[in-house]
Amino acid sequence: MTLVVLLFVAFGAYLTAYVLYQSVLFVVNAIVREPAFVEPRTTRRFNVFVPAHNEELYLPRLLSSLAAQAYPHDRYRVTVIADNCTDGTVVAARGFDVDVLERTDHERRGKGHAIGWTLKQIDLDRFDAIVIVDGDSLVSPDLLKQLNFQLERGDRVIQCYNGVANPGQSWFTRLMDVSRTIANEILHPAKRKLGLSSHLMGNGMCFSVDVLRKFGWGAFTVGEDWEYYAKLVISDVPVGYSRLAHVYHQESVNLKQASSQRLRWSGGRFQVLRLYGPSLLMAGIKSRSLMCLDASLPLVFPNPSLGMNLTVVGLMFGALVWFVTGQTIFVAWMALLAALQFLMFVVGVFHTKEPLASGLSLFIAPVFLVWKMGIDLLSVAGAGAKEWKPTVRRS
Repeated sequence: MTLVVLLFVAFGAYLTAYVLYQSVLFVVNAIVREPAFVEPRTTRRFNVFVPAHNEELYLPRLLSSLAAQAYPHDRYRVTVIADNCTDGTVVAARGFDVDVLERTDHERRGKGHAIGWTLKQIDLDRFDAIVIVDGDSLVSPDLLKQLNFQLERGDRVIQCYNGVANPGQSWFTRLMDVSRTIANEILHPAKRKLGLSSHLMGNGMCFSVDVLRKFGWGAFTVGEDWEYYAKLVISDVPVGYSRLAHVYHQESVNLKQASSQRLRWSGGRFQVLRLYGPSLLMAGIKSRSLMCLDASLPLVFPNPSLGMNLTVVGLMFGALVWFVTGQTIFVAWMALLAALQFLMFVVGVFHTKEPLASGLSLFIAPVFLVWKMGIDLLSVAGAGAKEWKPTVRRS
């Protein structure tokens, strides 16, 4: 029994560290001011990569938003990477003034391979930075203007605001919008204000050409964004964040649509956690680098849904101990952690554009958490999707 108690205490300490870390970021975001604006002296040259695997449905929307950039058109170029496509992606892309590269390689599949291949096809000397945007996305008119501002401040790698393009389409998209809003409006800005590194989110990533020349690409797992992020931080290259450079992705509308995508994402994250999580953490401890130590935490700590699910498991164990021994400390401990996480979610609801509608998603959250626990368990067991496949959507 003593061993079980010690294991539970260690489990509880891990969850407590996670919740306290999140809480500190919430407080920092509320009380620390945004960094001062710096007028750019240079109008940098961008190439926007659009990796697209069977994305004919939403690709025209993205290319239209990129064509409407409030940025000198002679200072950026768009390159569509039609990767192993079997639909009308190429035809859709050729309707715009963009470069279209067709790639067919059934052995080296995935977005990471597509990006690495494209970097070898273009002349990097023509550009100052590469921006990567998924084919089913939509970007704000000042995307490149804001990225130019961030590069002027000295950032060499930047993660854009990565929001939901269709938040009002279903209860699932509402819930995902709250989650994304917490990351975009609270957690990443707080890390920015503290001078810490954000992490890459796969969509809306900007890399200065000098970084790509120095490190190449070399991230080919399903979680290529997490993998490249880990490699950068180990090499002491932080990831900046732009709250004003907006990219919006088309979110799945229900659990059925989202399952294969989330299996792929979750499987990629756990794979990178095994490969880089412990080494990042130890590198931060050995070097006494707060930036490196903090950068390991998004991998070492659970994501919000997993954090709440683990807390519920702890709460059930605490209730069992209460029933058997009459001791309430464990159930009270877990209940407090659950309450704090719930409070942070509520704060996120009030940061969305439609708080009332977003708040109603709370009633469906238990269903989502059960589904997400299944996804995470399958991913840990190695059942995550291994290939880059488009999410099947309705128009």
